[in-house]
Amino acid sequence: MRKVSYKGHTIELASAKLRSGGWVARATVVIEEEKRTKKIPIFGRRRASFDSKREADSYALELSKLWVDGRIWGGNGRS
Repeated sequence: MRKVSYKGHTIELASAKLRSGGWVARATVVIEEEKRTKKIPIFGRRRASFDSKREADSYALELSKLWVDGRIWGGNGRS
């Protein structure tokens, strides 16, 4: 599992291989707050598969960055 740091958040990329041979994008945003660790799963809204793990991880990373940006700017229901 590859880990990426983005704006103070850790993103764990964990795309999974499908039985059909493609890859599905998955990631987890890890938040450390007040001696607690929160793990937020990130999945694509569309049912898309990718030809490689690299492509799926890239898509999962972009979705995760959007989630983090929304959290920072209040777009995820938080201020």
